[in-house]
Amino acid sequence: MVLYQFENLRMARAFSDYLTSQQINNVIERSEFHHQIVIQDQSQYSQATSELAEFLANPNQSKYLSASWESGHIEPESSQLAYTNENLFANFKQHGGLITHSIFIICLVFYGLSALGLFNPISSFLAFFTHQPFDYLQSWRFITPAFLHFSLLHIVFNLLWWWQLGGLVENQQGKQRLILLFTFSAIASNLAQYFFVGPYFGGLSGVVYGLVGYCWLYGLLNKQSRVQLPHGMFVFLLGWLVLGFVDLLPANVANYAHLVGLLAGLILAGVCSKLKI
Repeated sequence: MVLYQFENLRMARAFSDYLTSQQINNVIERSEFHHQIVIQDQSQYSQATSELAEFLANPNQSKYLSASWESGHIEPESSQLAYTNENLFANFKQHGGLITHSIFIICLVFYGLSALGLFNPISSFLAFFTHQPFDYLQSWRFITPAFLHFSLLHIVFNLLWWWQLGGLVENQQGKQRLILLFTFSAIASNLAQYFFVGPYFGGLSGVVYGLVGYCWLYGLLNKQSRVQLPHGMFVFLLGWLVLGFVDLLPANVANYAHLVGLLAGLILAGVCSKLKI
């Protein structure tokens, strides 16, 4: 059973070592944003909860440091350094799956072609419809503007968040869930941007905000899930969205795509939690 989630590995290790010294069986599991203390024997959970309250009240007590010394885990963040200094390519590969990596590469390829002058995203077969009624024989256009990016900052921001959150969802909940999230938030955000602003837009940010909303609310509703987004990070991205609407950002931003993408993610998180899937 998950007892507590620490953001700092050193604190998680200190408390874990102390629990071990008290013969409380536990392990540290890494989620994407936290280090979770998991109690292996349910009968010891109540005792561990009591110890946790004391630790959180005063984590600098000497008995916690002593427990780390006795366990041999007092080396200066060596395990954390080993974790963060893994081979970059291996880390990239392990964090995501087929869907995460495929969409990442597709976006890079079309951006590269555009940067070389070999591809015009606005007039391409991937752009959104320019007029109504929509030609449903080209229904891919409801989705494919998500693959189009117009600046280096634009694509870097989107792909970093896509890799982080998309990889998290795919690894923890599978390819089908990520495909559902991508498709639903892309269609919803693209339609919103079209009807509120016009047909000339692109980018993965509507999908990214869909992932932001989904990961935050799903983690809030399912405390044991590893699909989570810290409140601070959610508030930061919400602030970024607000800045776009009040026109304080140094670039053109698809504000309605962001807003409706976020709402799409929140809706999916609520539905999936309700259905317990």
